[in-house]
This record gives sequence, C-alpha cells and structure tokens, in this order.
Amino acid sequence: MICSVTLNTIDPEDPVLANLYAEQPQHDGTIATVHQLRKTSLTCLAEDKFLICHDLNTLETILILTYSVSHSEGVERGWIILGMALNMGIALRCHINAADLNCIDTERRRRCWAGILMLHTYQAILFRDVDMSFLLNIKAVMPTEANDSDIHEDKILQTTSRPTQMSLMKFKLRLFRLSAEVCCHISGPSRLNQLYLGHLDTAIAKEEQLWDSAFLVNGLPRLLDHASYAHWCILQTYAHQLYLLLHRPFHNSQYSNFLLSSRDRCIKSSAALLSIHRQFCELPRLRHFKWLVNGMTSLNALHGAVALASCLLSMPDTFDSTPYWNELHSTVDRMETLQHRSPVCAKAFTILQHLQRQLSIVRESGPSVRGDSWTSFEDWIGGFDWFNCDLTNFNLEEVTDPSST
Repeated sequence: MICSVTLNTIDPEDPVLANLYAEQPQHDGTIATVHQLRKTSLTCLAEDKFLICHDLNTLETILILTYSVSHSEGVERGWIILGMALNMGIALRCHINAADLNCIDTERRRRCWAGILMLHTYQAILFRDVDMSFLLNIKAVMPTEANDSDIHEDKILQTTSRPTQMSLMKFKLRLFRLSAEVCCHISGPSRLNQLYLGHLDTAIAKEEQLWDSAFLVNGLPRLLDHASYAHWCILQTYAHQLYLLLHRPFHNSQYSNFLLSSRDRCIKSSAALLSIHRQFCELPRLRHFKWLVNGMTSLNALHGAVALASCLLSMPDTFDSTPYWNELHSTVDRMETLQHRSPVCAKAFTILQHLQRQLSIVRESGPSVRGDSWTSFEDWIGGFDWFNCDLTNFNLEEVTDPSST
C-alpha cells in the first residue's frame, strides 16, 4: 500500500519511473500500476482475514487506502472503506487510553483515531445532509503535537520547534469540527440567517490567523521551510471551500437574499482556489508537493472555477473581470495536462471543458439572448453538486446554445 501511494506522488517525468518502466516494457502507465499495487495489498489483507482478525497495522493500512482512494478517485469512492476504518478503530479502542501501552503504541492509536476524524472532513463537505458531529461526541485524547523523532517508548521529549510534523493534523482536526458546524448550518432551516453567517465567517477567519502564525513569518512563506508553506496552502483550500459553501446562497444578484459582500467573498475565495492550484503546479518551492493536484486540490479548483464563473457573469460592465477569466482559462489548460494523472483530474477536465464551452456561448451571445443564456447556465450549475465529481450525476448536454433556438 505504501508503494502504491508513493508511486502516485512521483512526477511522471521522474527518472525513477523511467527506470522502473524500462524493466516493464508492457506497463500500462502509472495509474494502472498504482491500481495493481493497491489490488495486491487488498489481496494480502484478505489472506490475513482482516475482516475478522485485525490489529493496528491493519487499521493503518485501511486508513492509507482510504486516503489514497479519496484523493485520486474521488471522496465519494472512499466512503465505504472509511466506515470500515471507523468501526475497526472503535473495535481496537483507539479512542481510549490504555495504561499498559508504551508511548509509541499510544501515539499510534491516537494518530489512527485522528486520521479517522480527519478523513471524515472530506465526507462532511460532500455529504452535507449527514451530520458528522456525532464523532465529536466520542471522547478521545488527540495525538501529542510532537515530531516522530521525539517519541520514544518510555517518554515523549519536549518539542522545542514549531511547527511540528503533527501541526497540520492538529489544524485539520479543528477544521473537522468547524466543517461539521458549517455543513449542518447550510443544510438546515437557518442557512439564510445572516447573523449566523457572520459568526461562521469569523470562526473561519480565526482559524486562518492561527495558520498564519504557525506556518508563515510576517505573512510570508518561510525561506527554507517549503513544507510549512505547502501545509498553509492545503489548509487555505479548506477555508475557501467553507467560505463558498456559506456565501453561495447570497451571491446571486438576481435573488432577494443577495449580499454584495457575499458575492465579493465568493469571487475572492474562488480565485484563491485557482491560485493555489496554479502554485502547486508551477511554483518551484512546491514542486515536491505537486502530486496534490492529482486529487483534492484539482477538485477544489473545479468548485472554485464554477463559483467564479457564476459570479462574473452577473458583474456589472464596469467591473474588470479580465484577470479572473484569464485565471479560469489557465486552470482549464492546466487540467488538460493533468487529465491522465488520475480519475479525479480526468473528470475535472471534462467538466471544466464543458464549462468553458458554455461560458463562451453565454459571453458571445447578443444582448437579446444573454439573459436567457445566463439563466440557463445558472440552472445548470444549481442542479449539480460540485463537490461530487461524478460524471453520472449530470448531463453534459443539458445546457444548449441559446442562439440556436
């Protein structure tokens, strides 16, 4: 399983892959090799009778599998095995401290439980009508914020430097709690409550301030610590997703509950998601993290592109939208080059390509049909859950060229 995940993080042009495939003339590409390695690991688990006999090693393998599937195939594909991991974690009592365990084993169990919660953050955002907060009612001690090298069997050394290897997980766990609250709010009758909108906005902003303090120096990336900036970018994608979820009901100027501040917030967060995607693809300091665009980062960019397009089409003529349109089209171009890297990228490119085509129709149509074009486009967006990147969930030909009718 480790080999499968590692292979997915290697750049296609890396000499390691060239040497590997030179020994396998009949190979079908990285994705096929990843799937084969994953299949082999599942066979090993089955031979070990993991459904009825499991230990911490089994759970760690299942968690890595869940992350791998959710990241590269789509969050909805990891739902079943995540449920298995949750029940396995409960059966192994990972949420309960055991007095007879050494520090290493204790931290392993805590990290497994934290991993289960962290992976549920993705599910909370996708399945927003399911309240994931029940997991927060299970009392558990979270992992110590310490580097691996500071954890010994008999003690955990005081970590003097920040951030640690566990800082990202600590903030993601806080995000799980916040995501559950946000998704519960937008799925309930109070979704249009502007006071609660402000409360949740403030809560997200406070988390962002904590990330800035932990991973940046005076608001700028650390000079030699590229991992910290990557972690900051990862957390920012969560924040901007939550902002978009919160403000989407208020962003449409055609609706009575329209808020100018919400439309501005949606434009800002949408553009930020596209910018983060571009940075992971192009920024030298993030080249070792480029593999993240194979999955969730590209899915987030898809959501950002759709929200941005929806906002820009309703902006007044005095608004300079050119930089935003350029960023959107650049995202489509990047996704085209990424489409062979993972199923998520392939699906995202197909959707973005269709989006680009429909945008061209709407923007180039004459004044007499532009209103109908915009309404048709908005109806198309409103009928599809952009967090669920599954081509079977919508009809690509649903929106037609209004000038032809």
